Amino acid sequence: MGAPRSQGNWARVAAFSASLTGFFSIAVSHILLGATLLLALVSRVRWRVPPAAVPIAAFLGWTLVSAAASEEPAAAWPQLKKFYVFLFLPLLYTLLPGVREARRLLEAWFVAGGVLATLGIAQFLQKWYEASAAGEDFLLSYAPDRITGFFSHWMTFSQAALLIWVMLLCFLLFCPAAKRGRVLWVALAAVLAVGLALSYTRSVWLAMIVVGLYLTSVWKPRLLWLVPVAAALLYWSSPESMRRRVDSIGDLSQNQARLIMWRTGASMIEARPVFGVGPQRVGPLFEQYMPEEIPGMEALPPAYYGHLHNIYIHFAAERGLPALLALLWWLGRVLWDAGRGLQSVSAGRSEERFLLHGLAACTLAVLVVGCFDLTLGDSEVLAAYLAVLALGYQGLSREPQAESAASPHAPR
Repeated sequence: MGAPRSQGNWARVAAFSASLTGFFSIAVSHILLGATLLLALVSRVRWRVPPAAVPIAAFLGWTLVSAAASEEPAAAWPQLKKFYVFLFLPLLYTLLPGVREARRLLEAWFVAGGVLATLGIAQFLQKWYEASAAGEDFLLSYAPDRITGFFSHWMTFSQAALLIWVMLLCFLLFCPAAKRGRVLWVALAAVLAVGLALSYTRSVWLAMIVVGLYLTSVWKPRLLWLVPVAAALLYWSSPESMRRRVDSIGDLSQNQARLIMWRTGASMIEARPVFGVGPQRVGPLFEQYMPEEIPGMEALPPAYYGHLHNIYIHFAAERGLPALLALLWWLGRVLWDAGRGLQSVSAGRSEERFLLHGLAACTLAVLVVGCFDLTLGDSEVLAAYLAVLALGYQGLSREPQAESAASPHAPR
């Protein structure tokens, strides 16, 4: 019993580290994920999965069906390799059982998020200085090359930071442990909020408002009116370049690329509604499925056309409507479970309330951002969201804490 228990403890450390390092290096995180899997197998842990694993398995299963039905099945390999990332869900849920273990990892996330956002702010200041020194319009020079933190793209940075910020807000509002070191946690939340604002990512800004409305409604409903007022005040007090960025949300002339992508995706769905065009085939087949009037344009607006910037349209076009239904089942099941769990949690601050509100709020954030980007198609963001599921579902556990802590290391 001693050796398996020791290996199980090392598996916990590896799982903790794999999740945390995902905000700094995807390579290191994936190596540690592999080590976690090996240690978990050697230590003979009793595997556990949350209820959302069923629709997730359906989504992955239909991905395999779509790949097999594709005209080029081999093209699906990059998406099939991404199945590896889904190991975060069972491994974290199994190896970090109970609300205390979940909270400790998230506290480490909050510190990592502060470091990530601080680097992003420094990058922003450098880009602002360079644009000013060159006499360039800041928004025009910054929009195509924004802050990335430790990631390779600004969308990855902003979406990963968003999930950390949302969980930190829930921690401050609902977790009793937040009273210790509150100054630090509030400072980290402020730094993350500044980093998200400076990312100039419109979909993330919209998600922040939606999350703000949700958390205010469940925390202090009478203050709900403050959210739109605060958003309006922030808008009018923001730099001119940031206001222009907000104004562009409703300007169709500045969103033509996305409209073309979505119309093309609709053509793909209409042509292949059951299996889609095949994983990883949207980009190569994009021009073939563009509506007839669009190819007459002199040139497509500058944008990345490798995916459709919308998880609902993209997965339906790429993998078929059954994949979209599985995705909606997945996200809907998470919201249902979080709501059901919150109904059974006693009033007042608690670890469970913190985790369940975080689970619901992060899912709402994904639903909003997913309207404008392939959110769950990004490995780093997917890994972070799967970790949120694994940790958030601990708030539903009714096992005594001592049993929860011991059970992963018991023999099968």
